[in-house]
Amino acid sequence: MGPVTDVPPLAIGGRTRLMGLIGDPIDQVKTPQKINPIFRRKGADIACIPIHVAQADLTAVWAGLKAMRNLVGFGVTLPHKAAALALCDSLDPLAASVGAVNVVCRQADGGFRGLQLDGLGFVTGLESRGHRVAGRDCHVFGAGGAAAAIAFALVDAGAAVVLISNRTRSRAATVVSRVNAAHGAAVATLGDGVPADGQIIINATSLGMDPGDPLIVDAQAITPSMLVAEVVAKVDETRLLQEAARRGAQTHSGVFMVENQVGLIAERMIAASRPA
Repeated sequence: MGPVTDVPPLAIGGRTRLMGLIGDPIDQVKTPQKINPIFRRKGADIACIPIHVAQADLTAVWAGLKAMRNLVGFGVTLPHKAAALALCDSLDPLAASVGAVNVVCRQADGGFRGLQLDGLGFVTGLESRGHRVAGRDCHVFGAGGAAAAIAFALVDAGAAVVLISNRTRSRAATVVSRVNAAHGAAVATLGDGVPADGQIIINATSLGMDPGDPLIVDAQAITPSMLVAEVVAKVDETRLLQEAARRGAQTHSGVFMVENQVGLIAERMIAASRPA
């Protein structure tokens, strides 16, 4: 991204189209401040705004979003990624396989189509920083929509092993089953929650958004041969990444997932804003 001085000033008028970003909490999100400059640089009259939506209000808010004629779509973050699946009018095949949606685009007929870009954004972020996935052993911690999407993307990028660990093993087993069913082979395996030398360790949970959150692994188990990566982007360096760096491991901030995903999202929102 270019410096802020290269970006035209934000000017909102009656013709401006809107992109929302729904979640609970919402104060941690970085998509609006990263995607709005992209819209302006590309000459797209679109503005992204965060929308705080509690779980109990999702269905009601969804109906309101659909009624907004100048809304081109919205991003979906915790805790709505799985629930959004059933509310979409149509789904991208990957979103259906993953079982979670993180982007919704309005179609020409007014319907909402659910997409899943978390995994591609994460892997693109890794490789943009020189961390190749092909041939690596990858250990994903978490079993939500982001974790599932990342597992799919790691397999597609050629990871040698993809392990899924979660406090609730049955949820991890569900992710493993989804990935294996979609690929027609045992490409993902249930993990035991213990990191091993040489692995890419991925925190695909929300732990780390607050400084007092517990770590996903025992810090003593982190070794210099590992790459420890985050999806949490509320801060550039979570406590997990700090502990990993102290032990000589390579680290990868969740900010890079956001930065590499927003370009993909912007393309889709600009396409959705064009007249049919």
